[in-house]
Amino acid sequence: MNEKLHLRVALALMLGLVLQACSPGIPETPVSPTLEAAPAETELAQSREQGLCDNPLYPVISGATWTYQSSGSLSGNFSFTDTITDVRGDGFTLSSLFNGATLTQEWACNPEGLASLTFGSGVTGGLSTSGVQMDLTTTNVQGVILPKTVSTGDQWPYSLDFEGNMEYSGTTVDTQGTASFSFSTLGQESVTIPAGTFDAMKIHTDLRLEMDVTFSGFSAPVVFTIPSDIWYAPEVGWVKASSAGNIFGMAFSETIELQSYSIP
Repeated sequence: MNEKLHLRVALALMLGLVLQACSPGIPETPVSPTLEAAPAETELAQSREQGLCDNPLYPVISGATWTYQSSGSLSGNFSFTDTITDVRGDGFTLSSLFNGATLTQEWACNPEGLASLTFGSGVTGGLSTSGVQMDLTTTNVQGVILPKTVSTGDQWPYSLDFEGNMEYSGTTVDTQGTASFSFSTLGQESVTIPAGTFDAMKIHTDLRLEMDVTFSGFSAPVVFTIPSDIWYAPEVGWVKASSAGNIFGMAFSETIELQSYSIP
């Protein structure tokens, strides 16, 4: 595998992983307010009563929508919209719409907090963006992305394994590996962004991605670490994220800011 293709593969996975780390977006099939929708409303009420999906830093409410703008990434500037759909007693679906592509993630709500289970729809999903098609299966999810409650100084891990393939310009690359996140809470901080000014909780995370990519029978390891800071505003969700690093000699400094939001 040449270095150019090697880099493209790493960047494609990084994009999906960073979006997953930041995101706890438009429903593909809106539900009409008819009697047939009553069971979904009942499940939503049960979810809130049980409190599994309740989180002071991320409102899990069906129809909640957030629009973000990213600048400074290796993939260029882009915007995307997150929307929560299909809230259940023990989880929910999150759709992210960006660059004409939709990434659908399944999330679990458990007593410890909120955890993303997949990169795509169901156990296996695809991501098409910037000419890259990813089809990955996620397994062995450990820990949570956002605990039930957080205080300054808290630390926690989250990790998952993935396996599948990616296609770029007609070239298919097989990949498998592990993404490991280490989170720590830094404390409250005032953040001013296009969506407003918020008193937010700042959380630092280090993402370590270890994977093997195979192309035409040749396998090569890819390992890199990305540090990020994420700001969560109570009852609003994550409002800002920033990360910086160097991948294969290419430096980047990315900032993602909330532009607008709507929470029913």
